[in-house]
Amino acid sequence: MAANWRIAMFGLANLFLTTHRAFQSTDTAINPTELQIYLTVAVANVQKLMRERQIPEQFTGTDILPREWVVPISRNAIASATGLPRETVRRQVEKMIERGLLIEDPRGGVTPPEGMVEKLGLAPILEPIMTEFTRTAEMLIRLGVIDRQED
Repeated sequence: MAANWRIAMFGLANLFLTTHRAFQSTDTAINPTELQIYLTVAVANVQKLMRERQIPEQFTGTDILPREWVVPISRNAIASATGLPRETVRRQVEKMIERGLLIEDPRGGVTPPEGMVEKLGLAPILEPIMTEFTRTAEMLIRLGVIDRQED
């Protein structure tokens, strides 16, 4: 991997930029810091589901997850995961709550509100993000940066 950092980082950075452009195209445009926080919250929130050996088919698309499958994340955990200063995370999360992008979870931490895919109109932007992800993965495989293993 070390011999291919430039190639790998190009692909990953380009994927982030594609994701940011896609989110900018929604009615609720978010800045890069908000995107980093939002994606961190989204990843944390589905970690319980992603640990399942077999993900229930109804949850593989954009159907709303039942709240018992959603794992809230604390502001401190967001700061640790992103490398952003805690105070920046605290301020940004508060703004995102005010804008309706995140909610305080009764169990502690934050989650996106139910129905965010529909509310933000994310369904149409998911395809270009996945297309770029696929293109990036294929490029990294073709160049030998990563290896595909058949099970």
